[in-house]
Amino acid sequence: MLKRVSWCAGALLLGMAIAAAPDADSAPPRQTLPSAEFLLENWSGGLTSNAAFVPGPDSHAAHAPFRGTLSLSETEMILKPRKFTAPVLGRDPARFPGVSVSFFTLDGDLVPFTQDVIRYGSVARGSSYWDMIVQPGRIWSEAGDGDWSRAAFPFALVNSIEGETHNGLATFLYKPGKISNLRFQIVQQTAPFLVKDYFFAAGLVRAAYAALPPGAEEGLVPTYEASLAHRVPMADWSALAARVGAAPLAGFDGPMPARDVVLSGLDYDGTFYLKECQSAGGPLPWCDRARFGVWSVTKALANETALLRLAEKFGPSVFDLKIADYVPELAGHPGWEKVRFEDAIDMATGMGNGSAASSPNDISDGYLSSDYRPWYEARSAEEKLAALAAGAAVYSWGPGKVARYRDQDMFLLGVAMDRYLKSRAGPSADIWSMLDKEVFEPIGIFYAPINRTLESGGGAGQPLMAYGYYPTIGDMVKIARLYQQGGKQGETQILYAEGVAALFGAGAAPGLPTGEQLAFGETRYTNAFWVAPFRAGNCAVRYPRMIGWGGNIVALLPDGMTGIRLAKSASTSGTADVETAGMATVADRLKKFCR
Repeated sequence: MLKRVSWCAGALLLGMAIAAAPDADSAPPRQTLPSAEFLLENWSGGLTSNAAFVPGPDSHAAHAPFRGTLSLSETEMILKPRKFTAPVLGRDPARFPGVSVSFFTLDGDLVPFTQDVIRYGSVARGSSYWDMIVQPGRIWSEAGDGDWSRAAFPFALVNSIEGETHNGLATFLYKPGKISNLRFQIVQQTAPFLVKDYFFAAGLVRAAYAALPPGAEEGLVPTYEASLAHRVPMADWSALAARVGAAPLAGFDGPMPARDVVLSGLDYDGTFYLKECQSAGGPLPWCDRARFGVWSVTKALANETALLRLAEKFGPSVFDLKIADYVPELAGHPGWEKVRFEDAIDMATGMGNGSAASSPNDISDGYLSSDYRPWYEARSAEEKLAALAAGAAVYSWGPGKVARYRDQDMFLLGVAMDRYLKSRAGPSADIWSMLDKEVFEPIGIFYAPINRTLESGGGAGQPLMAYGYYPTIGDMVKIARLYQQGGKQGETQILYAEGVAALFGAGAAPGLPTGEQLAFGETRYTNAFWVAPFRAGNCAVRYPRMIGWGGNIVALLPDGMTGIRLAKSASTSGTADVETAGMATVADRLKKFCR
């Protein structure tokens, strides 16, 4: 039997549904994948229970550790349903990418050398549309497999110009110097954009093995051990119900249809209680390790966080810096010369292609206008800046006055912040590296994959910043806690305190009106957050929320509580995607906001 339990944060979330049988007589036999299936030349099966991709209670320790590189062959996926009738940007979303992934093992965990985006489809290798992100998994052995051991890991298919994830599981057999084919299935996704259809997929991929040189993983072990030591405590929603009762938790997900919810939960008194992490194959194993495409939640998790770090590092004058001073590509395009960093993070650049009607305002007015797709599909930073500069008209009200939602302006701010940082810290400075070293690592985040522009010279590219960050549940909780703690970690002030405090201010409504009406009134937009009103008894409160396409939400509720919901709704009407009154109501029942 497996003795080590450090992997159990992920197994916990699966095991509560599949591993704990009511009794030995009534429990159905555990489903597993026959070892002979891995060695087939051709396979035409479909989805199976996710439980077959993880060690069960009757599993044993692996016969040997795994160290090596898997080189996977690009493979046609068995899709359910099969709806892809045309390529996307000239690439095929029905093909599994032919990536290479290196792993080592540590105490039974299968650890990838990188959790960054492994580019494949986005850089035109093969014909697949997809890039890939790999997360840590597990090794074990099964009775009846002979001298083969098993390895499995969660992964996500992504594309470097987009922001969704298509989450799946992969497993293979191995013994010294030899591996089987790789069996995979894709069972869950957040809302896609260019890929119009949701899909589930399975397949068998030919894989080649190459040994690693001695000591190749030595520098990676301390980082992985640190990531384990800093995990957010997690428990099943039923544990919270046992603690506080089921009735106070009713209605948490609000009007969002259950079929569209990927996962949801509440950070309460130091533990994140996960309500669900469902997929087409049942509960998603290692849900705590999985990475999720959260789209515009990135604007707050990354862009605002970077700006507040710059303000703490160099002083609050950064808010008033002119973007055009750091992005000369805007020269010759009137209207940009007065736009400040603060205006861009407030979605109030005074630039865009919406209507001139601003009272009452509709923050989405002009969002997906004709200039959006040329910018969105541009690959390099130079091409994106050119499309952005040429595609925006000047509103009569100028910057700082009216909020109009534009991904382009959040990307532009990321470029300006990166160049400002270089002007202060040298040409090798990078805005994402600053986030990594000065914000994420101090709060316990050691892996932070982000989509970047695709440069012809093969350079790292500019972080997209408007979307494209792939956090885990724990990463989102840690960043939310940093804001809940006033931007402070222990005795160290990481983010500019006054900027954080303004998000939670009890005075006048912060930010600019959006025109969006929720259950308790109109929301406001400020510093990449959507601030929602809420009435608790006889008093009114407001709370800031990070929101992304598809219904992805991180709500910073009063008293240090944070509600998270990831979803796959592509609705363009109504407010079910963004309504968080259910979260706030549950949180208010647990800790009265107006004591």
